[in-house]
Amino acid sequence: MKNLFILLSTIFISFNGIAQQSGTARRMSYTSAGAPIPNFVIAKTDGGTFTTDQLIKGRPVMIMIFSPECDHCELFLDSLKTIRSNFKTTQVVLVAEERHKDQMPAFVARTKTKDDPIFGTIGTNRGELIAAIYTNKILPQIVFYDNYHKLIKIFDGQYLFKDVAKYIK
Repeated sequence: MKNLFILLSTIFISFNGIAQQSGTARRMSYTSAGAPIPNFVIAKTDGGTFTTDQLIKGRPVMIMIFSPECDHCELFLDSLKTIRSNFKTTQVVLVAEERHKDQMPAFVARTKTKDDPIFGTIGTNRGELIAAIYTNKILPQIVFYDNYHKLIKIFDGQYLFKDVAKYIK
């Protein structure tokens, strides 16, 4: 009986460890090269929602995770505007945490992104997009996906703008 208890305990611990590894692998898989864009829903600042299904297939994607209180984020957007002609096919999604929803209109006004076709998809995260890809480093975090919407590169720390600009098509 004691041996049966030990055997069942060992099996339970093993299954529990496998389940935890699967959960960790699932979370981590979105930050590994080649990972797909996680499904998302963004509450757009100008109303409505934008989802993963609305991304244009066959075109690369740049996701910028930012905070409307972040001066670096505003400066980064200003820098992106200087290379406007580089944006031929790259789709841009600007997303902040839902808790910043009330600050978004002021951010959009300050950055003059409201009527800018390049930055038309701006809003707050509804769901797990930020949790799936954010690496908890410096904002803004810039994430690039290829034409098949597979992860190419995450810029999540100190980086040079020229290095980010190389990925814009």
